Amino acid sequence: MAPDPNKRHEVFHGPFQSLSRTTQFWRRATGIYLSYKGAQAKAQVLKLQGWDKEKLQEGHWKPHHSWAGKEMYSLCVDMRGFYLKVGQFLGARGDFMPLPVCEQLSRLHDQVPPMPAAQTREVIESELNAKLEQVFEWIDLETPLGSASISQVHKAKLRRQKVSRRQRRRAAACTYHVVTPRDDLSRIARANNLLVSDIERLNAGTSLAELQPGTLLKLPACDPQAAPSSAAIAASDACRSRDGPQKGIVAVKVQYPNAYPTMALDLGNVKTAAAFLQKTELKFDLTSAVKELAKQIKLEFDFTREARIMDDISNQLKEHKGLSKKIEIPRSVPGLVTRQLLVMNFLDGTQITRLGDKVKSLSKRKRKMAMDKILHRVAEAYGRQLLYGGLFQADGHPGNILVMKGAKIGLIDYGQSKQLPLNSKLAFAQLIHALDEEDDTQIVSALSGLGVVLGEGPPAIASRMAYGMFDTRGRVDPFDPDSPMKQMAVKHFPSDMFFVLRVVQLLRGLSTHMGVTDFSTAHQWRPYADETLWRHGLLPAAKPWWHESAFTGKAW
Repeated sequence: MAPDPNKRHEVFHGPFQSLSRTTQFWRRATGIYLSYKGAQAKAQVLKLQGWDKEKLQEGHWKPHHSWAGKEMYSLCVDMRGFYLKVGQFLGARGDFMPLPVCEQLSRLHDQVPPMPAAQTREVIESELNAKLEQVFEWIDLETPLGSASISQVHKAKLRRQKVSRRQRRRAAACTYHVVTPRDDLSRIARANNLLVSDIERLNAGTSLAELQPGTLLKLPACDPQAAPSSAAIAASDACRSRDGPQKGIVAVKVQYPNAYPTMALDLGNVKTAAAFLQKTELKFDLTSAVKELAKQIKLEFDFTREARIMDDISNQLKEHKGLSKKIEIPRSVPGLVTRQLLVMNFLDGTQITRLGDKVKSLSKRKRKMAMDKILHRVAEAYGRQLLYGGLFQADGHPGNILVMKGAKIGLIDYGQSKQLPLNSKLAFAQLIHALDEEDDTQIVSALSGLGVVLGEGPPAIASRMAYGMFDTRGRVDPFDPDSPMKQMAVKHFPSDMFFVLRVVQLLRGLSTHMGVTDFSTAHQWRPYADETLWRHGLLPAAKPWWHESAFTGKAW
């Protein structure tokens, strides 16, 4: 049944609702799991009856995968929360997930039923403390650009208007409040007839999560509803700025109200499921991965953090000569960012997995060249982030990758971002170097230096495991009986590397989907890795083997 477009997003707070949600997840997830166990048993019977591999695939497994994919999609859409993120990740793993399942789950990348327009308007006006018409010439509330696990994004145009100096002074005027032991942010806002976002906007450099007695807070001195509001002035200034959004067109990211409690509950269920699968199905340290994800999820709900990281990565990539013609990162609009609302430059492009219609008229050779060029640019964007600054976009799914005019790549959504510590970045660079050298001894040593703890086994199996985790040439299919995961356990996987693993799995899934079969992340990232190692004295001080610096774009 189609979802009701006017139904508000529900939030689960009480113990009864939490128990009901948990029960519903386990009932539906267990049903899918047991169906596969039953399908495996039936496949053995059909083999004994003379069915060959091809007949089994078409007559038995394909219909079952199609049914399971629909069940998984339905579970993710009905329950939302963290299950949407799990579904998005699996939908991008065409390298080992069955194609019928991927086809269903890939719809989660940007086709999740959104909030109704009236509720979206309510949230935006509450966060900006202004009417939409004061800030935007227009905003499309009916058809979001995309909707996912914690937010949805709308296209809009900022309103440009004349603002006098007197109006600016009035909007900027403030009074001061000294925090008392009984104060919290909500209490202060209610007492002064303000919104929490009003206080956050004026105290951007102050830690507001846990207020300390004696802290001095700025509060608006005038009626925040007086026109023009500070949000309206920020919109007008952005339209006039040289670095502002082109023609005033922006993307407005809106967080679903009170979404975190539901997400936290779901994470508990996923942790339990991960522990079960780790014991029964997969010889991989899944629990450490889920713990790291849980830490990152909480940060994702602070859009002010996301805006800072997005702007930092944009600035870092701009330092590389010629890169702005190949890769673009959105920039936030100053004054229009709160913890639950983010206004940024709009990037006009096509989601990477929807390029089929764009390139189908090309010859087979040109189509392959186009796909190869696009994939290498996506990998370049991630490689530079990982191996230079170490700060990277970690929410790896195709819905966050756009292909723009001229094959320029747009990377969006920085809610899940990760800063690699220097020692982890250098250890990863050493592994990339070893993978491209194809030296099993070096690879095993680099894995150990990275903090990956493997079970007993020959170096060749450990090497296969490393290629499966960190190079797109490899393959670690947990459902393949010949998988190295069946022969050697991953006893411990470092939390810092989980999101790096996600990036590599994303690129492998894309290479499979795009038909680029001869692609290697290790080979493409080797120049970045070697330069980073060289700069830290971990490679000989001789001239590096590449002819052009990947770091600066200048010839050596």
